[in-house]
Amino acid sequence: MDTKAKIVEKKEWKEIAERILQRERCTVLTLGYIDTGKTSFLKFLSETIKNNGKKVSIIDCDVGQSNIGPPGCMGLLNNNGESLWYFVGDVFPYDHAKIITGLLELLSKTDSPYVLVDTTGLILGKGRSLKKAKIKVLKPDIIMAFQREDELEGILKDFSDYEIIRERVENIEFTSREKRREIRKKLWKKYLKNSKIKIFKGTKLRNTFLFSGKEIEKETIEKIIGNKVYWCEKIPEGYFIVADDYKMYEDMIILKKGFERGLIAGFIKNDICMGIGTVDGIDFERKEIYILTNFEKEFDFIEFGRIRINEDGEEIGRVYNLTY
Repeated sequence: MDTKAKIVEKKEWKEIAERILQRERCTVLTLGYIDTGKTSFLKFLSETIKNNGKKVSIIDCDVGQSNIGPPGCMGLLNNNGESLWYFVGDVFPYDHAKIITGLLELLSKTDSPYVLVDTTGLILGKGRSLKKAKIKVLKPDIIMAFQREDELEGILKDFSDYEIIRERVENIEFTSREKRREIRKKLWKKYLKNSKIKIFKGTKLRNTFLFSGKEIEKETIEKIIGNKVYWCEKIPEGYFIVADDYKMYEDMIILKKGFERGLIAGFIKNDICMGIGTVDGIDFERKEIYILTNFEKEFDFIEFGRIRINEDGEEIGRVYNLTY
């Protein structure tokens, strides 16, 4: 976990740690809104466990501001110092299925009897269903609930048979949305440092409509939509098209040319993200993908995300309907 996370020792935290250490193994899940102390608690707890000569692994589900890997990824820090990433491709957990799959994948790769799971501050609306799903698949031994009043009770009421420790939080100083974007900007630049444009041709792509179907004549589609078409293929959902402009048509997924510039991409091996990059362009005729990256190792697939960033690490938008 990032050493910048504060190590705060509270009397009640010390007592909780002592209770946990009495067990041979324990999985702890934190819940709470942003800036409520979840990460600080896990930092303290992990250090306490290590100081007692025991092994601990940390899973960070915060795709917006991970303490283990780049934005857009869930991270695992094992006791042996190994860090693993699971590619989500966005800084907001829109894709609940992918988040849950990533949690289970990272959980399967832990090397410790003590597993600490940090989560995002998304706890209302769709965040409520996501947190419930995490509890159901993780089945934690302890749920640490950090709340100002009772904002987590809508989640916790369905898990009365679990051991829940409620931590009352006061005097919160929230990090602004702008500040969080600035933090992510620095992280993007850190993980993309010294990148160069590399060409990928014939590379397997995963979870995307692009190059997944049967190529068809562009002229046929141009007559229908009245725009120049750069790529068109038949897919089970209908047609996947890249054209000069975006329009809504039944059974057609149309993306505007240039959609790919700055799009985050992950290099995947054995379901783990080995490195990231940003798409610089796509030559549809040659089926070549140009990616700005510093990654140079072997991989199985390239996976596209949703978030787009510019060369300065600033987030400039999202791409929808490219992935599934």
